[in-house]
Amino acid sequence: MPNYDYRCQKCDIVEEHTHRISENPKIKCSKCKKTMERLISLSAGGFIFKGGTPAIHDREKRLRKKRGEELRVKQEERKAESAQVQPNVAGFQTDSWADAQKVAKEAGMDDKSYTPFVEKEKKKKIKVVQS
Repeated sequence: MPNYDYRCQKCDIVEEHTHRISENPKIKCSKCKKTMERLISLSAGGFIFKGGTPAIHDREKRLRKKRGEELRVKQEERKAESAQVQPNVAGFQTDSWADAQKVAKEAGMDDKSYTPFVEKEKKKKIKVVQS
């Protein structure tokens, strides 16, 4: 059974009493014997599910599964993108983007389109050397 706080308006005393929620007893002050008023407690939040409910667990499980599938799809897309972009000149494979840029320049082709890839390649090499 829950506990309730009661206050006497005359004596300004607060007392705690236990009774069922369905009951509405007339509680008398222990000092002056006047009827006390029931206080509404701001801290009383009813009841709390500790650890959740089966419905919440099922929903969380579905969300985790969905997130896992989305992550797997994104990783596969990234792998496919990285596999498609390989250093080459007019379809001929080269060892690096810098080599591809040199071959394109020697062949009289536009070599400026290779610059972003060459820069990325340089940054990767710098990170590997520093590690």
